Amino acid sequence: MRSNKIHNVDLFTHAANVHFQKHIKTKSKNALEIIKAQVDWDKLAAPLADKIAQSKQPKSPAGRESFSLVLIIKCFILQSIYGLSDPRLEEEIADRRSFQMFLDLTSADSIPDETTICRYRELFARLGLDKELFNGYKEQLKKQGLVVGKGRIVDATLKQAQAKPGSKRDQHARFTKKRGKSYYGYKGHIASDSESNVILDVEFTPANIHDSAVFDKLIIDEERAIFADKGYANQNRKKQLRSKGVYCGILDKGYRNRSLSDKQKKRNKRLSSIRNAVERPFAFMKQVLGYDRCRYYDQDRNRFEFVLSAIVYNMRCSITQTC
Repeated sequence: MRSNKIHNVDLFTHAANVHFQKHIKTKSKNALEIIKAQVDWDKLAAPLADKIAQSKQPKSPAGRESFSLVLIIKCFILQSIYGLSDPRLEEEIADRRSFQMFLDLTSADSIPDETTICRYRELFARLGLDKELFNGYKEQLKKQGLVVGKGRIVDATLKQAQAKPGSKRDQHARFTKKRGKSYYGYKGHIASDSESNVILDVEFTPANIHDSAVFDKLIIDEERAIFADKGYANQNRKKQLRSKGVYCGILDKGYRNRSLSDKQKKRNKRLSSIRNAVERPFAFMKQVLGYDRCRYYDQDRNRFEFVLSAIVYNMRCSITQTC
């Protein structure tokens, strides 16, 4: 069995750590320090450990010594932030001092190798632990006052499959059309807080599932207002929301032989200024995280990647106190 311990004992003295923290300043290191300090990692990992125990999974999915779930979760966060493959993540942990400090690794510790990371991902994806992780962190954001809860904005984004159409390698990806163009892959659905822009709920489906079909999974009865684009327009839905005392901010849709009135156009323009805020998480995922295409060949692992990117976006909101 190969060893992947960190053999740089001299770097892990207290004096060296203090020097690194005080004198080596980078935006990346500072962000990791803030994330590490703000998140209650043990509380985040506890329900995941319970689910793994209930599933009667072996203690180490990788067949090697057990790693703490906190360490594994932090590894996934690093992987999402920096867009790292499993082999590259292992290399960067061994090489980057800021990663080692974020993970609380010392010279006596082994680091998770690429096989370990891969197997933990499959375990998390199969048991749905990514959603458990998302909801656990959302509860921490609520305590920070970042979840206002007055209104939700619902939207979806297309994610191109890693597999090529017709290859049959991905059994879950599907075709859809948007503005006359064909897409093959998946859809990531979110509901964000209309005031803080924190992502409140996530769903992940094949691309052929209509946005509107996921709507009810993304809203709760506590919200005072719901905003969405005209793809979610439905008269029955509007009536149901209004009957519950919820402000319906879904854009009006024109139909054949019944175009929008001037009043409806003005309403759409006014509501669009609110609804457009939901595009920020998608832009962050694509432009900052480099997540514009699925990495894996099945829905569970691709859902895991999407949910992680949503968690990282919410961590950014926590750092900046604004999205």
